[in-house]
Amino acid sequence: MEEKRLLLDIQDLSIRYETEGGAVHAVEHLNLSLAPGENLGFVGETGAGKTTAALGIMRLVPSPPGRIV
Repeated sequence: MEEKRLLLDIQDLSIRYETEGGAVHAVEHLNLSLAPGENLGFVGETGAGKTTAALGIMRLVPSPPGRIV
């Protein structure tokens, strides 16, 4: 079986923000893979973590745990 080449491979991405009231878990355990020719869209309610996930994928959030390859 031929191994699929990936453009993006995200494993267990979690992002949280520390606040005075405690930690806010904006993204928890996100896993996704994107191969050449595939499309992906994030859909969800306001405050669901779509923008935070995208910022984490682009490495614009300081040190998110997980792996982005």
